[in-house]
Amino acid sequence: NIEAETFTKHPILFGDFLRPGIPRSERLYEEINDMDKLKSLLMDYLDDYNMTMSKDVKLVFFVDAIEHVCRIARIIRQDRGNALLVGVGGTGKQSLTRLAAHINDYQCYQIELCRGYDYVSFHEDLKKLYHIAGIDNKPTVFLITDNQIIIEEFLEDINNILNSGEITNLFDNDEYEHIINDCRIAAKEYGIIEGNRNGIYEFFINRIKNNLHIVLCMSPIGINFRIRCRMFPSLINCCIIDWFIEWPKEALYNVAMYTFSQEDFGSNELKESISKLSTDIHLSVSEAAVRFYNELKRHYYTTPTSYLELLGLYMTIELTDGRDKFRNGLNKILETNDLIAKMETELTALRPTLEAKQRDTEKLMIKLSEDQEQVIYYIQY
Repeated sequence: NIEAETFTKHPILFGDFLRPGIPRSERLYEEINDMDKLKSLLMDYLDDYNMTMSKDVKLVFFVDAIEHVCRIARIIRQDRGNALLVGVGGTGKQSLTRLAAHINDYQCYQIELCRGYDYVSFHEDLKKLYHIAGIDNKPTVFLITDNQIIIEEFLEDINNILNSGEITNLFDNDEYEHIINDCRIAAKEYGIIEGNRNGIYEFFINRIKNNLHIVLCMSPIGINFRIRCRMFPSLINCCIIDWFIEWPKEALYNVAMYTFSQEDFGSNELKESISKLSTDIHLSVSEAAVRFYNELKRHYYTTPTSYLELLGLYMTIELTDGRDKFRNGLNKILETNDLIAKMETELTALRPTLEAKQRDTEKLMIKLSEDQEQVIYYIQY
């Protein structure tokens, strides 16, 4: 018999990335029982990922984050595996997706919004993705957030990719011919004759379906999410949904400890106390937000971003306090230097007088010595 706490105390996790360096085709999908070992392994993957990036990604692997990484890695590892990540901003959807793509040795592609970015620009990005996944035959993750969907036509194209893998009128005639020529040899290896142009293009689209993994990051706040799910049903039907709920107390505490570990608090007890205080403050605001909605029917969202801002505010105050102490100490040193310089100037000015006094004192001492000798002489005789 299996104890009930087996399913409740520890998360049930599986993965095929426990042995780094093994080719994807030789990986073994197995259960993960050692959470400490898994956390250490994910830290190694993160360090390896940061070595390839210009800017380091900082992640805290609490239990929820570990579960999400394993889920996303499993989803995109499957052929035609696509994910819909639902959660408020700042929960780590994008960072964990990039790490999961790196774990699977996939390229992670994101559009870069700029001035003048429009539907044509989006199609150009899709053509690049189709070339990578369909012609180069490289597994690729297309990561897109709801903030990047500036026009609804973007979602219409994504809906078509999820549903059929094909976007109408994406390629012109010349581009179509290039695709046929580039895929002709690979298609022939699969038994498609060179003259079967439709078969070659279908082979290209099948590669897209298998290699291109779409990961949508969306927030459930507001009505846009509900409307988009109704208008574009493939977002639900063709994606595995992963909900990013509010960070639990353990996660909040671990994030605070990690953030404060970058500063010297003098003692671990103080660091732990401030971490617990930060956690309690955030949770109390969340409880107040619920009462606020119940009484006034107005939403106030406490997101992980607001929690990180709270920690950042404390760090700013700590740095400001340290800066002020340093500045006060420096001012005291400067004031002391000025006082010493002033005293040296006064001593220099008084030196002739002091030397004259010293000479007078020496003369007086000589005279006192002579007078003392005379007194002693008179006493003796």
